[in-house]
Amino acid sequence: MVTVQSELLMLWLGSDLLLEKLFLRKVKAEDVLDVYNLSNEDAVRKFSINPEKIIWEEHLVWFDNILHSNEVIFYVITDCSDQFLGQIRYKIEEKSAIVSLSLCETIRGKGYSNKLLNESLTLISEERNKLETIIAFVSEDNVASKKLFEKANFLFCENKSGMLQYMYSINRGAK
Repeated sequence: MVTVQSELLMLWLGSDLLLEKLFLRKVKAEDVLDVYNLSNEDAVRKFSINPEKIIWEEHLVWFDNILHSNEVIFYVITDCSDQFLGQIRYKIEEKSAIVSLSLCETIRGKGYSNKLLNESLTLISEERNKLETIIAFVSEDNVASKKLFEKANFLFCENKSGMLQYMYSINRGAK
């Protein structure tokens, strides 16, 4: 059984100073505003398939649908005080899933994304054991995300009009 909250990351400086603990948990209704705000950050919109700002009313409908969907697995990244720090979402399509990941500015660029992504891959493969592949679409201008998915054993497949497609094999991906 998959735990609802997974201790994920302990970053050590030297050998004995604990700086940060991050957790993954399932999204809750009360995350609606945090998800909306993160999704509308300029840095997030810049690399999204649709770069337009999201309208609040449309977000509410979308979020409610996500909460009640069996085709979406949605993890929220938090610290030990349950402060929202990001999201990792999987849209299930038969034996594959499309992953979407975004981090709040406070933890972006600090090297957490690889461990967060890998932990979420472990969780989703346990929760949905029939999944075979995970697909990521990355803007060709998003250097950090390209490096992230390549480091996490996603293989580049093709460039679709400026969006790079990467694939991860559940059976092959873990080392």
